[in-house]
Amino acid sequence: MFYQKKLKLLIFSVLWSISHLVSATTLDDLKAHTPTSNKTWAEQWFYNIAIPDVGYFKVSLQTYIAPDFIKPEPKAYIHLAFSPRNGVEVKYDIFRDEVILSNPDGSDGFYYEVPGVVVADEEGVRVNHIDFNFSMHWAGEHHHYWHGLNPGQTPFGIIPELPGVGGKWFLYTVGTPIEYSFSDAFQSLMGQGYAQLDKGWYDKESSAGMIYSMGLSDKLYYMFTGAKLGESDFEMWAGRYISDEYDLIFHPAFNNLSVKRELDACAGSLKVELNKIKYKLIMEAQADINSFYQLLFPSVIIFGGEQNYMKSMQANINFSLYKKGSLVESIQVPQGLLEFSGPFTCEGISG
Repeated sequence: MFYQKKLKLLIFSVLWSISHLVSATTLDDLKAHTPTSNKTWAEQWFYNIAIPDVGYFKVSLQTYIAPDFIKPEPKAYIHLAFSPRNGVEVKYDIFRDEVILSNPDGSDGFYYEVPGVVVADEEGVRVNHIDFNFSMHWAGEHHHYWHGLNPGQTPFGIIPELPGVGGKWFLYTVGTPIEYSFSDAFQSLMGQGYAQLDKGWYDKESSAGMIYSMGLSDKLYYMFTGAKLGESDFEMWAGRYISDEYDLIFHPAFNNLSVKRELDACAGSLKVELNKIKYKLIMEAQADINSFYQLLFPSVIIFGGEQNYMKSMQANINFSLYKKGSLVESIQVPQGLLEFSGPFTCEGISG
């Protein structure tokens, strides 16, 4: 058994080493894709937007095909959320039959429109909802995930291409300065902040289980995620850490090797230690269990699965970065995203 496990680890390592030589996601994948199934399909654009000392916005734009459709034509699902630093969190779910995925001006870039509700393109996103008016446009340099020729490759390289692993996913930007405005029945806000945009598309359940955390502040952009590989017992982690002094990419690594993690989903806590040459990074995340909410779309509604998703936009994150054994940086992100799915979740989460 020991040698079988070592062999599997070796195979995954070899696959990773050649990942830059094979088909992979690119920045062009930001635009919509042709559905690969006429029964089950989900394509998702996730805007995670942090406004320091104000709160956290989430704008999720999706297209989907469900098994009960008479015609297999994509429809639109939009999830809007605002989680203020102090105040009541609001969430809205909007379903529409009509969605436009090609730019009326004839250009070939990313475009998503639900008439009368939302327009998004490579410049930003604009939402016109009766209870949630929001606009955002990029106002600075994008920090794509990878350096080099393909900055749009998924953090896990070729691993998502393996049979049974799941769908496609990548980060368009780990963090970019933005300008925004927001208004509802109670307040009107505008100013500067930061945004991360990631993208996924698939015709079956995309993960057998996942842990995800990201955050943006004046001091730090970060994203770390761990996922089960298909039906295997392996758990692989990857992530990016960008501060004023350090810019570190943590390449895909297996739990209990160069990654160690402790998880108590029912207590809303996660601790991850990641190691690479010269550096050790410890991330400690904590969110009130009552701040988590359950998400059933698309896992249950489209794919008919039973995999739970629990998400909080009120996690407190602390980082400790060591270089050659010495602590060189400590940063707190007072509000970030913390998410668990599948076997990593806590039973009984609702809302």
